[in-house]
Amino acid sequence: MSTPLVQQFPSLAQYPPSLLKDLLSSPELTEAFLFSLPEVKELAAEVEKLGRENDEIASMDELIALRDATAQSYAYAEGLKRKWTDIEKAQANLYQRNRPSFLHLRLRHSLTAQDELSEKIASAFIEGRSAGASMPGSRVDSPWPGAEGTSTPVSGGDRNQSKAIEDFINEFKAARKTYHKRAIWAERWSRGEVAWRDD
Repeated sequence: MSTPLVQQFPSLAQYPPSLLKDLLSSPELTEAFLFSLPEVKELAAEVEKLGRENDEIASMDELIALRDATAQSYAYAEGLKRKWTDIEKAQANLYQRNRPSFLHLRLRHSLTAQDELSEKIASAFIEGRSAGASMPGSRVDSPWPGAEGTSTPVSGGDRNQSKAIEDFINEFKAARKTYHKRAIWAERWSRGEVAWRDD
């Protein structure tokens, strides 16, 4: 007997039609019988094989994704490593510029520079006074009242002269005050009275 079922499952040809009809009357028996057929077993094995291959492909995809993530993490870590090297260089440079010996050197240089600045302020004032003395009708030998050689300046000059003197005194005093503060710190430092902490 040749039916589409037998053509699809040739192993059914060895069973009598009455047995097959009896099997069809019970779904449980039909399922059990079908899974015992060689063709169905081959199909089941093929499905299982495909399932394993799918699992392997999925595992491969996961492995590729993991590899990519690892490569990205490594590249990021390398970038941080290079950045840390730059930070360490900057930190070393900063520490170099803030070491006690370097700061002491800067203080001594600034002390000399401040002394020169105050001398320049005084010299500029004296030179300005001397230049003013050479002008006719505006001779002033001393800024202090009652000083020997003082002559009366031109009208309105008293206010300007007093303002100039006051400005000079304030500027000179501020410059010398800064100088003396730095001198005190430099002296204390030289005596070992200035302590630095690294924390």
